[in-house]
Amino acid sequence: MKFSKTILAVAAALALTGGAITVARTMQEGPAPIAASGQWQLLRTADGTLIHDPFTKAIPAREVQDRYEFNGDTDPALAFVRATDSGLQVGVDPPPETEAHSGYFAVTHDAYPETSIFHVRMSKQPGQVQSPAEVGQAVFAVQTASTKVTGLINFIVVSADSTAGMTSWRVGYMEGHLRNAAFIYYWGTEPAPEEPDTRDVTLRTDGRRTLTLWFGNEQVFHSDQLQMNIQAPYQPYLEVQAVQTPFYSSFQDFWVVEDDHLQLTGVPAGADVKLVNNDGVVLGAAVASDGGSATVELPPYAAKGSGTLEITEAGREPVRLGAFDYAGGDDYKLASK
Repeated sequence: MKFSKTILAVAAALALTGGAITVARTMQEGPAPIAASGQWQLLRTADGTLIHDPFTKAIPAREVQDRYEFNGDTDPALAFVRATDSGLQVGVDPPPETEAHSGYFAVTHDAYPETSIFHVRMSKQPGQVQSPAEVGQAVFAVQTASTKVTGLINFIVVSADSTAGMTSWRVGYMEGHLRNAAFIYYWGTEPAPEEPDTRDVTLRTDGRRTLTLWFGNEQVFHSDQLQMNIQAPYQPYLEVQAVQTPFYSSFQDFWVVEDDHLQLTGVPAGADVKLVNNDGVVLGAAVASDGGSATVELPPYAAKGSGTLEITEAGREPVRLGAFDYAGGDDYKLASK
């Protein structure tokens, strides 16, 4: 199965957006406490969230276009992007006699740095495409944002493919110049009718040698021996592709965060610091330095969420601050009231 010219048309989308800009960190002046306990209060001094769209509420398409460009190699009259209560749906209705892939996508206006972690809950259209002559694909791609300057259309692609009554999930790399790109297969599931319609997808790449992919909290692919040429910053694409059949993809909980850690200052020297999620699972831990700083490393698939900070000094009861929403790349300051 090959990928369509749609996913190669990202160069055109970048030209339409006039190039991309890297999102700067949100620095907060005079931040209000986000959590407090006893004598302590927690202040967020920098926000690691670069974009977060839950897509759990219906909104007009024009509001989505404030952050995304809609494009593809399908006649817009035969395509749609709509934000519903159950996700951002991207769909096409290709003419039955058309044997080529037809596709459409929503691409962020902004681009994101090499350290970023990307996540989306991606769903293909429920059920199976039954005919082997017909194909439906839900696609999540992370591409270089330098296409306008270099002509390169290099990107990571994750897809859910439905055809001949079965579904498979794949990850690979596409590399090319302008509209000529070749697909390199990295990993995938065997086609089967019982493959799920929906996956929580998290990925991180340096664009050169390293790529790691998670489905939920399971790492399904990792390599640091790849040969890629994806120049940072990156742009994510939420996409659909189809051959000879109407098809749509759906996306929820789409986020990009700056990094995989929380940085704290003002912590008592030698104190143990833990971030615990709302299910009681410890996501990361650190010991505060003599200078009162601590870096809590997070698993990338949990780099955005809600949790509680537990700070324990020797011989004392833990201080619990939260719950609060966090993101990898956040900076916090622990201060006395």
